[in-house]
Amino acid sequence: MLTQLRKDNPLIICITNDVVKNFTANGLLALGACPAMATEHREMEEFLMHAGALLINIGSIEESHKENILKAAEYANKHNVPIVLDPVACGASKFRKAFCLKLIHEYNISVIRGNASELAALTGEASMKGTDADATLSTDIVARNAYNIFKTAIIVTGEVDAICQDGRMHLLKHGTPLLTKVTGGGCLLGAVVASFIYNEIKPSLALLTEAVATYTIAAERAEQSANGTLPGHFAVNLIDQLYCVQEDDIAKELHVKEV
Repeated sequence: MLTQLRKDNPLIICITNDVVKNFTANGLLALGACPAMATEHREMEEFLMHAGALLINIGSIEESHKENILKAAEYANKHNVPIVLDPVACGASKFRKAFCLKLIHEYNISVIRGNASELAALTGEASMKGTDADATLSTDIVARNAYNIFKTAIIVTGEVDAICQDGRMHLLKHGTPLLTKVTGGGCLLGAVVASFIYNEIKPSLALLTEAVATYTIAAERAEQSANGTLPGHFAVNLIDQLYCVQEDDIAKELHVKEV
């Protein structure tokens, strides 16, 4: 799929966290997608008529943003554009959680991607402080529970990434802890997933697995490259590796367990 993505250069609309917009845009450009950080609802339908996917990341959510986001979801559904929801820190406040649940219950969301604490908060199992994930939560259990409740594709990231779709689950153990030392490490993954599922309202488990693996294997390579164990160098190297990684590389290096 990565080869086709680079050929098609899909337009990905990113409503995302203020602190990660530049990193996200550069990551998608390196990968081969075409990012647009449009947010204004009065132009959103025109953008979404030509878009491959919409990312909704609530990292910088404010009351004044809600109309733009809801209109974007409405237009995406109208034009059959898949939506990836990243419920950043949704367990840290009632405001965030309620807004995420409104999106999930009132619109067709193709993928929900978050850490274990965020998904557990959405399902009522946990609360959280800020954006940090609770390392004691099992990503596979959280993913399965979230899938059973929301009936849409779930990606829960952590030391082991869990991907659930159509009642099946893949577990991946790629990536590096350095992704948690760079602002936007998780947010960029949401955008990468959106790039891979362009035009796919109900993406397959295999496609979602390839998306996550592409990102996490690129992260492993970034850590292994020059000075890659330093967060600043790692962030730059990650952009470079998203540009360099090939579909054949992912097929060779991917280790996936189905449970």
